[in-house]
Amino acid sequence: MPRHQSILTRRSLLGGGLVLGGTALAGCVSPGGSAGSSASPSALSSGGEAGGEISILDDNTNQVFQNGLIETFQEQTGITVRNYEMANFNDLHDRFATMFAGQDTSYDVIMTWAGWSAEFGQAGWLQPLAQDSLPADVIRPALDAVSWDDTVYGLPKFASVQTMFWNKEHFERAGLDPDAAPESWDEFVAAAKKLTTDGRYGYTCDMGNPAGAYQNFLRTMLLCGGELYDADYTPQLDSEAGVEAMTKLVELYRDHEVMNPASLQITNASDLVEVFSQGNTSIVFNWPFQWSVATSDAATTSAATVGNGLIPGINVRSASIDGSEGYAISAFSENKSAALKWLEFAASATSQREIVEKEGWFPVSQEILDDPATEEALPVVATYEQSTEYVTRRYGTPWSNELDQLLSVHVNRAMNGDEEPAAAMRASQQELLPVVEKYLG
Repeated sequence: MPRHQSILTRRSLLGGGLVLGGTALAGCVSPGGSAGSSASPSALSSGGEAGGEISILDDNTNQVFQNGLIETFQEQTGITVRNYEMANFNDLHDRFATMFAGQDTSYDVIMTWAGWSAEFGQAGWLQPLAQDSLPADVIRPALDAVSWDDTVYGLPKFASVQTMFWNKEHFERAGLDPDAAPESWDEFVAAAKKLTTDGRYGYTCDMGNPAGAYQNFLRTMLLCGGELYDADYTPQLDSEAGVEAMTKLVELYRDHEVMNPASLQITNASDLVEVFSQGNTSIVFNWPFQWSVATSDAATTSAATVGNGLIPGINVRSASIDGSEGYAISAFSENKSAALKWLEFAASATSQREIVEKEGWFPVSQEILDDPATEEALPVVATYEQSTEYVTRRYGTPWSNELDQLLSVHVNRAMNGDEEPAAAMRASQQELLPVVEKYLG
């Protein structure tokens, strides 16, 4: 199969209306909208008969598919899911890259997020979708997870934005108002100091792998009012906001001593979820499924003892990062029509209700988001809606994996006192510039 690799330039990205992350919750893309790839001769359209078998390679985020939804899909469509494999998110990038480079036809559908959609889509390894493949009420920030350079490569399976969670019992014991969240960074630091006691730290995060280091740095940079790139896609790591963000993280760990040292080893949000849910830290900034786990029977916390609110800002009131995920079709799939049926099923009301109610992720459908049952099942939806007033970014690009790798080295050096924050950002900037140039020219 020929590769349909596109030539990227700064001009094409800016002129094409590239979306870097959603700040408007209710923005939807209709079949007549501007985003999509209907102009591409290779775009896959919806409709028509589909049958046979498909294989899916997913991450380990959503258990609902193997716990019943696959069976429902097979009953509704007559398509057989021959193989459904779940793997650790941290292992999937290199596995996908190897699979695609070899034009492997073993898997028809893969999970994706904004960075991989950009990287693998630009390389010609993902199947573009036509406008008629897009659900009429898809939430725009979630669609960004499967899009790059004005081309849609998949459909989202859940939406996700980080918010703040705190343990109300810890707050009360520390003399803090359990119902009042810190609204500024200084208030957050002051609270974390009071909460750090008896061998328990006030704050914990997940910086133990390259993606985690990037996410925690980016979130802090956005809280400083910064942007990762300027309008011409020149990196801004060594900007005032970049250096301030790195400084704030170092201060939490080395100066204020309120950050759990385990933060530098935690590699997955699901592990961070457990640290909080077992009462072993007081504040986390995490994805929405934190609520579901923290209010489950296995947790020491409960709906009555968990607070949720906006992440406190440094130079702005708040900001956050996007973690939406989706499914894409391999360009080398031998049953693309059936694979598209899976993408449509994952974004449908049937799947979305289970993802919200059983796993605690935000829906990708405006209809489900507006359903009162959604907020009843997942109260953090109210904070999600508040967060749309502030910047939410992820900056998924074809070079996201390379950025994660190089930035994490310097973030960790700074956190461990081996580099000053300014030097760490200066070095990261110099290493990232040629990477961006390689892709954009």
